[in-house]
Amino acid sequence: MPVSTAVRVAGPAAVLAAFLAAAVAVLVPAAGESLLPGGTRSDAAPVITAGLAVLAAAGLQRTGSRRTAWLLATGSVVVLGSVRYIVPADASADSLAVVGWVVAATTGVLLGAATTGSWGSATGQWALIAGGWAAFLTAAAVGSEVPVDVMHWTVPQWTLALALVATVAASLTVPAGMRVQRADPRLLAIVVTAALVLSAGYRLLGEFAGSRAAGTGVLPWLIAGGALAVAVIGAELVARVVPPGDDRFVLAVTGSVAAAYPVLVELWAGMQSSTAPWWVLLVAVAAVVAGVYLSPYMPYALPGLLLAAAVSAAAVWWPQEIGEGIPFPVRVALVALGTGLALGASLPGSASVAALGLALPVPATVVVGAVWMLPAEPQWPALALFATAAICAWQVR
Repeated sequence: MPVSTAVRVAGPAAVLAAFLAAAVAVLVPAAGESLLPGGTRSDAAPVITAGLAVLAAAGLQRTGSRRTAWLLATGSVVVLGSVRYIVPADASADSLAVVGWVVAATTGVLLGAATTGSWGSATGQWALIAGGWAAFLTAAAVGSEVPVDVMHWTVPQWTLALALVATVAASLTVPAGMRVQRADPRLLAIVVTAALVLSAGYRLLGEFAGSRAAGTGVLPWLIAGGALAVAVIGAELVARVVPPGDDRFVLAVTGSVAAAYPVLVELWAGMQSSTAPWWVLLVAVAAVVAGVYLSPYMPYALPGLLLAAAVSAAAVWWPQEIGEGIPFPVRVALVALGTGLALGASLPGSASVAALGLALPVPATVVVGAVWMLPAEPQWPALALFATAAICAWQVR
């Protein structure tokens, strides 16, 4: 490729690769039914993905090569795209479990590589966050169905294919001398420990809260409130031990998951019942991109988180006035815009902390989902999630 052409293509290719690679890294664990053989999911997968994402980011920071990061991302996409075709249909349960671990590890490597390859570039960072968060908001809704017959493939399959093209283009067009952010050796142990403890802790908290959901009286609510409190405290502890400038991101991710969850569930239900138009998914993606893009002009996470949490909770508390009075696509756009703004305003300085934060939304839904499924009027779980998001918003103000 001529040098002048490579220089012109390098920037857009890296931005597109960051957006799509982050989206794939979220879609595979959240909605990978159309990409993976059945029986490959396991409870350990989020822990493996989070740990490998941080380790891959730290390892690539030591090499210093941005090209290596995108080449590793390309290889990860190839592995994820090949799994469904190379695993035999009669594979044993043990073999499928091993495949699931390999997929989880590969997903983590992809997320770490994409984070390292894009970090240090303002547009690359924004694209990475926007791609990962937009995929999280829409993953359950896109599912394993082909949304429009003319597409032939599912959304995760198309995203994977486009990510392959984008990461190849990014690796081929990296300008000479482009280096990745150098690693801070003191930070590695902190973020690896945080990734393993938080992702495993979310699973344990969610299972414990869910197992007590059938109880009566105030006990299930005390357990649910305690689970949310422990999740927030975990994020706060991470904020206290990482360097200044990295301290807000995990809290912002935790608050964003709590703020967006009611609308995320409504979006999933609307797509399953065909009551929500398919283009509302595009509205969500566009609103996330707009929120992240606007974050440099409004570098405060508090307004975005409060906007998203208020819209989600108000639609549940006042279903007639807000839930039906404000069109669903508008509410989706407001929640996506607010959370995108909050995440964009809380970007960490370190690539490894960014990889940690991007690996947490999917496992965090175990805790938030357990609270949402409590056998009570939906207004009370919505209020608990609003309080969680508001606390996180205050901490990252």
